[in-house]
Amino acid sequence: MYYLQALAAFVLWGVLPLYWKLLKNVVEPPEIICHRVLWSLATLILCVTWFGQWAEIRQTLRQPRRLGMAAVAAILISANWLVFIWAVLNEAMVDSSLGYFMTPLFSMVLGMVIFRERLMGLQWIAVALVAIGLIISSATSERLWVSIALASSFSMYGVVKKETKLPAIAGLGLETAILAPLALGYLGFLFFRQKLHYSDSTLGLLALGGPVTTVPLLLFASASKKIPLVIMGMFQYAGPTIQFLLGVWVDGEPVNRWRLAGFVCVWVALLLFTIYEYRRWRRANPSMPREEPARNGSAKELR
Repeated sequence: MYYLQALAAFVLWGVLPLYWKLLKNVVEPPEIICHRVLWSLATLILCVTWFGQWAEIRQTLRQPRRLGMAAVAAILISANWLVFIWAVLNEAMVDSSLGYFMTPLFSMVLGMVIFRERLMGLQWIAVALVAIGLIISSATSERLWVSIALASSFSMYGVVKKETKLPAIAGLGLETAILAPLALGYLGFLFFRQKLHYSDSTLGLLALGGPVTTVPLLLFASASKKIPLVIMGMFQYAGPTIQFLLGVWVDGEPVNRWRLAGFVCVWVALLLFTIYEYRRWRRANPSMPREEPARNGSAKELR
């Protein structure tokens, strides 16, 4: 059951672009982000209440440093959302998928730079392959900035999230609450300039942004408590793989041999990274049967 929940979460994140595409040529990306923040906040308030996580939020509000980290996380996730939705609406899903493929490796580099973590042999090879992949991809991709922006913002978001020490649901709830005044202010500005004109169907789609953001997160939060992190790490590649296929098959985005070669470098790097993490996990849990759960944790939030 927990493995199905994890797989469902990452598959939903992978097909989420199909939902955002329904708003193409109707609503601009900044408006979509504002609605996503507000409707997600409404949904997350219900979830935080249901799971009884208000105590964690109140504790964070009493600690300025943790609250500051939550504010930084809010800025990073909103930037990630904005770039991702722009990419979906402008037929750059292949570039966005490359960004999410690179995220674990960007996180590894951040760990080395910020936390002084040491990289081992396979990790250094993986980082080198990603660098080669970026150089090759830059030769033909005009939107490589999308990949870099998504990978860097999401990996930094993960680093900052560690400092807030909040559960995934409560954390995103607090982050959307921090962003809510800005979202309301921007939508209010558009309203007074008479630039908010939504049909019932469009407003319904925008409101659906709350549940489609929260449901995969709920599945992920539940599964991550019972499934080893190394397995969750393998599952997370389902999302960008689906996005890559959607970009090629649905949008018809071109993937020439140079661009494909860049992807292959990143894929090989991810394979090496996964092998290293699996070996490390097995060494840390030598007597643990494969089907039993490992420690709790979270790998990624949402897209």
